[in-house]
Amino acid sequence: MTFAGLAVRLVYVLIRRNHEPAGDSFFYHAAANLLVDGKGFIGPLPYALGATVEAADHPPLYLLFLSIPSALGFGTPVSHMLWSALLGTATIVVVGLIGRRVAGDRAGLLAAGLVAVYPNVWVWDGALLSETSSIVLATTAVLLAYRAWDRPSPARVVALGAVSGLAALARPELILLVPALLTPVVLLAPGLDRAARLRRLGAGVLATIVVLAPWVGFNLTRFEHPVFLSSQFEATLAGANCRDTYEGSAIGYLTVTCVRNVDFDEDQSVNAIVFRKRSTRFIRDNLGRVPVVVAARLGRVLGVYRPAQQIELDQFEGRERGLAIIAAISFYLVAIGAVIGVVVLRRRGSRPIFPMVVLPGIVLFTVLITYGTTRFRASAETSLAILAAVALAAGWDRFRQTGPVEAGEGTHRDD
Repeated sequence: MTFAGLAVRLVYVLIRRNHEPAGDSFFYHAAANLLVDGKGFIGPLPYALGATVEAADHPPLYLLFLSIPSALGFGTPVSHMLWSALLGTATIVVVGLIGRRVAGDRAGLLAAGLVAVYPNVWVWDGALLSETSSIVLATTAVLLAYRAWDRPSPARVVALGAVSGLAALARPELILLVPALLTPVVLLAPGLDRAARLRRLGAGVLATIVVLAPWVGFNLTRFEHPVFLSSQFEATLAGANCRDTYEGSAIGYLTVTCVRNVDFDEDQSVNAIVFRKRSTRFIRDNLGRVPVVVAARLGRVLGVYRPAQQIELDQFEGRERGLAIIAAISFYLVAIGAVIGVVVLRRRGSRPIFPMVVLPGIVLFTVLITYGTTRFRASAETSLAILAAVALAAGWDRFRQTGPVEAGEGTHRDD
């Protein structure tokens, strides 16, 4: 399964992804090379235009990962994509281990096989976006959560806390793994008294803090106003909360026209304050439209609101049209299977379900407060695929128990 998944990723990169990166892809690719060149964490686009601007557009983990091949002399976009494909392939192994732990060997094999070919997982490896790193780390956090549930030793809890911190250094919203996954696992896992639970919870949270501290501390020294994981949350709020995204065809989405009239050579923390005031004022003045906009955001990420337009937006973000269509159809199938998988696990009652639904929950929460795009769904795709594999394994077991109806069964024949 792993080699098949790697082959899919390599073929996609080498055959289809041969163009120059743009947007966030350009940021990660160019920022990694600038870091290796000794320029530090600066904005690639301002630098290309002759300005040096301290940047925390995104947390640093993925560009640090890309800097490894750059330091070895492989700093081209294709080199970075191939390097990302190796990381993305590791997700297949982690998914197989989770599937086996929650529903047995057959479910593990089916889950690994599904993720190996599921385009909503492997497409990110050729996109040069942090989703590659966030998917593997968020999925690893789910695996560690089940391990900690089975035996909540200090080492296992600390490992879960550390991986949660690393996941937040890939995608900032994944800091929610601490309250949504780490905390309930420690507080609800069987076999611990209250004092032991609190000690382990403290150790897990401390592990997260230790992982995050270097980046957060660095940011606090280089901007005029406090910046923690990323400087772009306020810009995202402004881009998602303006007239263009509350009415018309872009409702529930993001538009760059909403983040104009600022100097992008300015300190990012200063711009963040401008964006924050702009977005909060607009939301306050248009509270009546918020429920409609939120519904549109959820509809977009679930693929049920203007799906044809969402495919076009996926193309705008760099995905080929044919692949965008296949990815949309495959999501519907996997999502239906995931719902069935939840029912199967609930009926069995042998394993807790909540670790499997934490990532989809984080995705929905993120979309509620920002905007709707299939990109935000990336971190939850493996959980959905595992649940769908559970449904497939249960269906196969049921088929084997009942067997196919033999020819002529239930009919009468006169000799």
